[in-house]
Amino acid sequence: MARKYLLKTAVALAIAGLVSACGPRIEQAASGPKPIAPQQELALTNVVSSQLAPLTMGSTDYLLLASEARGLVLVDAKGTEKLALDGGTVERFALHQLADDNWLIALYDEDSGQLQLRQLDLYEGSPRIRYLGAMATTSPQVAMCFSRQADRTHLFAIDENGLGHEYVVHPREQAWEFTGVRPLYFGEQVSSCVVDDRSGKLLVAQPPLGIWSLNADAEMDEAREVFAASGELAADDFGGLWLDDASGNLWLTAGDKVYAYNINNPRQGPQFVTALADLEPVSAAIQQGVLLALEEESDRVLQFAVKLPEPAAEMQTFRGPVEIPRVRASGQTAPVSSGGDAADDPAIWVNPANPSASLILGTDKKSGLSVYNLNGELIEHFPVGRVNNVDLRPMQHGKYVAIAAASNRTDPGVSLFGISADGKVDDLGLRNLDMGDPYGLCVYRRGADLMAFVSDKDGAVQLLQIVPGEGNVDWRLQKVAQLEVDSQVEGCVVDDETQMLFFGEEDAGIWRLDIAAFLASGARPQLIAQVDGERLAADVEGMGLYHAGDRSYLVVSSQGNNSYALFSRDGSEFVGHFKVDINLDKSLDGSSETDGLEVSSASFGSQYPQGLLVVQDGRNRMPSQTQNFKLVSWADIAEKLQLK
Repeated sequence: MARKYLLKTAVALAIAGLVSACGPRIEQAASGPKPIAPQQELALTNVVSSQLAPLTMGSTDYLLLASEARGLVLVDAKGTEKLALDGGTVERFALHQLADDNWLIALYDEDSGQLQLRQLDLYEGSPRIRYLGAMATTSPQVAMCFSRQADRTHLFAIDENGLGHEYVVHPREQAWEFTGVRPLYFGEQVSSCVVDDRSGKLLVAQPPLGIWSLNADAEMDEAREVFAASGELAADDFGGLWLDDASGNLWLTAGDKVYAYNINNPRQGPQFVTALADLEPVSAAIQQGVLLALEEESDRVLQFAVKLPEPAAEMQTFRGPVEIPRVRASGQTAPVSSGGDAADDPAIWVNPANPSASLILGTDKKSGLSVYNLNGELIEHFPVGRVNNVDLRPMQHGKYVAIAAASNRTDPGVSLFGISADGKVDDLGLRNLDMGDPYGLCVYRRGADLMAFVSDKDGAVQLLQIVPGEGNVDWRLQKVAQLEVDSQVEGCVVDDETQMLFFGEEDAGIWRLDIAAFLASGARPQLIAQVDGERLAADVEGMGLYHAGDRSYLVVSSQGNNSYALFSRDGSEFVGHFKVDINLDKSLDGSSETDGLEVSSASFGSQYPQGLLVVQDGRNRMPSQTQNFKLVSWADIAEKLQLK
């Protein structure tokens, strides 16, 4: 499936549509209650703050404030100062609770030009702030927000030019580290950001355009859309985002007003709007049912008595998407040379004499076939054209101990490759097919014969015999049968022992075909696992068979939710699913939007003692590069899913 690299830059059109749709509600808000006056004021001393955030430690309520004069300042609910960094110029920070009485702070210090991490906790009953680590930046950071993903802490930081970065922040022996995950692009005038971990959404305020919503998970499509249009906020300057986790309300400031939105249903419009008398707040939050507001570069926090919106009914039970188990990547191949959607399908050649010297063959569907060792290093690239799927089987013929075949869309046909006992791969050339667009392919053995199923992207599936000759040029393809299918087929695999073909119909599910019955009497395939959006999410892509006696499994790429589904060997029973996750120890990202995969139960040494899964990675991160293939130890999969 082609990658969905759709950067939604048609901002004006999107916002214009939302402004039009929200017109009546904006007018109603503009003619709402009169501005309200503060009930109380907390006077501060030499703070000069433009951001506040409430927090609780030891059953005591506090306010944390950015300070252009003193770095960070912590006060209690009465405004009494409890501690300060007493150094640095800080306008923005992010706050994230690690545990009870333990908070992580990210801040940008203008004096040092650093993005810093601090820890706020209690020591012998009193608050303290400790230094954790820092990273120099090339531009001032104007927005920061934390996210919790799979027991990791992620930090989003956006600079004054609108260039954002996602980091994993994590402790090491000496200091915390910033491990880059991906860049993000917004443009100038970003003012703030926040992440709702329950829905996995990153929200970014960008005056005068609006508030964006996009997926916080780097392994998902960005899916950028407008959360709230600038016209709905009726102000040119807005931001100050703060999320009330308890109610699910997003609070923000715009001009002289404070708004609250249901984080899960912004299309309903603001749940709360009030104007503040003689005040244009830049930061607002709720603490103990009281609205707190702060002007730009202020030395006072104003408190307002307001009737707060009720938590939305759906918020009471909303828990976000079901978390799929995660298995860390063990290795990866070098990135493919082609940009965009290029890497597609892998195959594994097991070296019977020396398993650690086995090979991974991977297609670059824009240029040819690449050969890698188990360390992921590129050994050779064959520029044979737009090869899509590749598969191989042992076959003793002359100097070759295995034959690989790859569907080739440049000159419709199949490219053949021979693999010798010492791991040398030779190009045996292209064999043409009477087919418009060869797409999916899988190879299998039928007795002494080498067979292949090849699908036409817009047509049927052909069963072919790969007939060897005396030399390289004498190999030919002989059509044996044709299978009519209802829609596009790509991923497929054959169980050589049972002579069963499994293939994926991308939007329908997994089909199984008894090949012998098909050839004898025209038997039709059975749909054995339907796409349900959870265990199996369209598109259904790569397939492989893990052979280990009673512990044999059909492994399928469930592209729609970036996971891999395990079924029993015959495909009749769902066993479990998992995602391939970040491995910080090896600086590896996870995998997502996987097209092809391959799996082997062979022991490849200490790193892959129970076998190896190789998957195409549609979004290669840490750093962002062209696509590649990720390697996963089957032992880790078996442990995570408790396979017996």
